[in-house]
Amino acid sequence: MVWLKETDSTQDLLKRGDFPHGTVVVADVQKRGKGRKGRRWESQEGGLYFSFVLSAKNFKEIMQIPLVAGLSVSEALDSFRLSTSLKWPNDVYLKGRKVSGVLVERTGDKVVVGIGVNVNQTEFPEGIKDTAVSLKQVLRRDLNRVDVLTAILGRLQDNLSLFSEEGFPPFRERIEKRLLFKGEEVVILSEKPEAGILLGIDEEGFLLLQTAEGVKRITAGEVSLRPSL
Repeated sequence: MVWLKETDSTQDLLKRGDFPHGTVVVADVQKRGKGRKGRRWESQEGGLYFSFVLSAKNFKEIMQIPLVAGLSVSEALDSFRLSTSLKWPNDVYLKGRKVSGVLVERTGDKVVVGIGVNVNQTEFPEGIKDTAVSLKQVLRRDLNRVDVLTAILGRLQDNLSLFSEEGFPPFRERIEKRLLFKGEEVVILSEKPEAGILLGIDEEGFLLLQTAEGVKRITAGEVSLRPSL
């Protein structure tokens, strides 16, 4: 494990370097934190930002790693007497707001998993202040980031080992129990938006949406609650 005061991005550092399987890089602050689809991940002091390296050769599939990683974070955070949920495909929510996100990128035989957790922040930048939340804001106390990291890494090790051995089947039900907006009318924001009732996920982790044309399998997109008319 490497713990840095500051870096551009823990994700990019591991992608461009020659690090062995299992290496974890943590940073107090990221100058260019990364989210999905090239978005910026706000990485001010107080949060927990880390990435780790996996070998693609250890997994039959890597497509579901974001779901397994998100579940691991959710389960770890709940050990702090919280009740988190999963917003498909890879965000962790607390009290209706985003507390953590997962980014998975593959470079050759290397899979780099990045995780950001809002731990001790008390405020957020203008663009996300109404949609983000920290553990401190909910628990009303500071948390030791090492304790949070240790809990998450423990769940990741257990779950990724199981995923490597047995694939995705052991995780489908566990993820569905935590799925945000399940049974509600949502809109999938993508090139071609789809509206319907969120039914759950299938055996490969894709979203199942009950639409006017029948059940559709959603492979990509952002889930948003459909506004009431």
